[in-house]
Amino acid sequence: MPISDSVLSRLQAQGAPRSHIERLNGLTALAEGDSRWLAIVLVGSYAKGCGDRVSDLDLVAIAAPGQGAAVLQAAHQWLGRSEVLNQFGGRHASGGAFHKLVYLDFSSVECHVFEPGTTFRLKRPYLSVWDPQNLLAAYFADGEPIRPEDFAAYEYGDEGLIWELVDCIKWLSRGRSALAKTHIEKLAAELGKERRATTETTASPQAKPR
Repeated sequence: MPISDSVLSRLQAQGAPRSHIERLNGLTALAEGDSRWLAIVLVGSYAKGCGDRVSDLDLVAIAAPGQGAAVLQAAHQWLGRSEVLNQFGGRHASGGAFHKLVYLDFSSVECHVFEPGTTFRLKRPYLSVWDPQNLLAAYFADGEPIRPEDFAAYEYGDEGLIWELVDCIKWLSRGRSALAKTHIEKLAAELGKERRATTETTASPQAKPR
């Protein structure tokens, strides 16, 4: 079953690429045939109504207890069918895991998977993509979602560096030069710390002759 008309029209109105819609339809089809998937929700720019052609497809999947790794692997296999420029994955402090991909057509997806026992909470706005058991309402919490201005820099080291630089390119394309400049400055500072730490660790001072 494809995504609902309301979600489809919301994405199309914001100029989402066809590849995003195909990815959502594919993930929904996966979820419907696999009891390990409980829900899929869209967050980020498209949920806010301010997305564009190069906005990330920010997805969160809720997995059955103990099935988070399997759901993320299945999602990654589907999302990795397109030609990928860069990808990396990691874990959240709350207990969930994620995978982020940038494609050669400059579209990008981040897929986060949480199990019911994690501390993950949804902040408005969000769009329900697939929620047959009406579980998503239980994850709602008041408050504002994180802003790009508050994104951590170099949080995932070199693995996440290309993703962050692509974000900066997107911000520049939208005229948000101050945001891009600030994040690049944060990146440079973190890279400087990393280099100094590496230098201090690898340095081996010569023993002085007695």
